[in-house]
Amino acid sequence: MHHKICEKYKITGDKMKEMTVIRKLLLLVAAAFFFLIGNSMLYQENAAFFMDQVQEDGQSVNQTYSLTDVLAANDGLTLSENTIDTAEAETGENWESSFDLDAWNLLLVNKQHPIPEDYEVKLGVIKGSMKCDERIIPELTEMMQDAKKDGITLVVCSPYRDMSRQDMLFNRKIKNYMRKNVSFLEAYKKTAQAVTIPGASEHQIGLALDIISNTYTALEEGFADTAAGKWLAAHCQDYGFILRYPKGKEEITGIEFEPWHFRYVGKDAATIIMKKNLTLEEFVQRVRQQ
Repeated sequence: MHHKICEKYKITGDKMKEMTVIRKLLLLVAAAFFFLIGNSMLYQENAAFFMDQVQEDGQSVNQTYSLTDVLAANDGLTLSENTIDTAEAETGENWESSFDLDAWNLLLVNKQHPIPEDYEVKLGVIKGSMKCDERIIPELTEMMQDAKKDGITLVVCSPYRDMSRQDMLFNRKIKNYMRKNVSFLEAYKKTAQAVTIPGASEHQIGLALDIISNTYTALEEGFADTAAGKWLAAHCQDYGFILRYPKGKEEITGIEFEPWHFRYVGKDAATIIMKKNLTLEEFVQRVRQQ
């Protein structure tokens, strides 16, 4: 009898332990659920769009920041002055003579023109660890403000990158291709069309930004068809930016179409480049030949 009673209590004790474990699991699941719901509501209602991971053609971008974040981190912004009158840049016949290719904002960086060894990046903080050239932050902020007035919420991701991060992105892309049974040489060639070779990336000089929106967070060609993508393509030059890698110009830039990648060149150069459908390579060539 005593033995049976012990067995009974043993079984009851085991069940209680099991139920305790189940309760703990249910509590954890509930906590996770409400955490996700809460974050989702904050994401939609608040303009501070922080994302742990945005896919950059299969590569992760650690942080993104919206207008609210940029303004909070940069009080007292003042807009920089144009180098020449914009109206003259739009209508002048001999516009090529108006530009100095030694100017910091017109530095051509690509596979054929790597970053000069003595180049010094003048970094300013966008927010947290995200940085870019401090001289472009006023125009970037103004562009985001004006887009917001038009109902477009722009989000900045992947601005300045140092050499180590560019190396990591490039090598990771090569490995991704090689996992698909592609040779190293072929993987290198394909990677160089999607990720700029380390030492030849505009991100490394702080003048290039990847810009998306709160409703489209992937760095994909489809961004071009979104309201934000169309707004940027139509208005970026008003703030000194250009669509750096346009469609149909891949053979000139050496990079596939990237509707999210914008480069600062100054308002005057940007006005001409975008109006005349030029790449920075073509613009620089015309200025050199004048």
